[in-house]
Amino acid sequence: MLPIVGVIFGLIWQICFDMITLTGNLKGLIMTLITLALTGGLHMDGLMDTCDAIFSRRDRETRLKILSDTHSGSFAVMGCVIILMSKTLLFAELANPQNIFIVPVYSRLGMGVLLNNLPFAKSDGLAVTLGKWRRRSDNFYMLIMMLLLAFVNVKVLVIMLSCLTLWIIICVKTFGGITGDLLGAFVELSEVIMLAWSL
Repeated sequence: MLPIVGVIFGLIWQICFDMITLTGNLKGLIMTLITLALTGGLHMDGLMDTCDAIFSRRDRETRLKILSDTHSGSFAVMGCVIILMSKTLLFAELANPQNIFIVPVYSRLGMGVLLNNLPFAKSDGLAVTLGKWRRRSDNFYMLIMMLLLAFVNVKVLVIMLSCLTLWIIICVKTFGGITGDLLGAFVELSEVIMLAWSL
């Protein structure tokens, strides 16, 4: 259902972008706030925890503990500010608004691939809870969806797949698998990169 959630979010993104009559950075700021409101900041929280864990330069076990820590460090704050500023400016400068709809669809599709195929880095958490329903057969449906979406915008799809491949390597080598925070971080990072390539 993750790609379906992406479609719903994509429609909301597109409708809001088309309805906002303001221009420039103010429009970008409103769009960024809308994306935050839709998720309740859940994915941003995952990004912040991931930034603290990755840039701590500690061993795997310590990094996993940092992911579960409720406190935010300096790397979390920097990561959050960079992503929010980037989204605001990208929404403000977007030259091809038709690409907006597809961005959250691709990011959730990538999250589905991660959740359905990577091992769990921890024995508990959101990823394990959601992963109870994962089935290898779902990969077939996600592949079909990717092929269909390629007709919508193949360039953005290639960017998402590149982000996905790199994130799989980082998750496996750095954390030993996937967690809920890492899923959220992928959504935030991939959306910024896809928006940048849509300019």
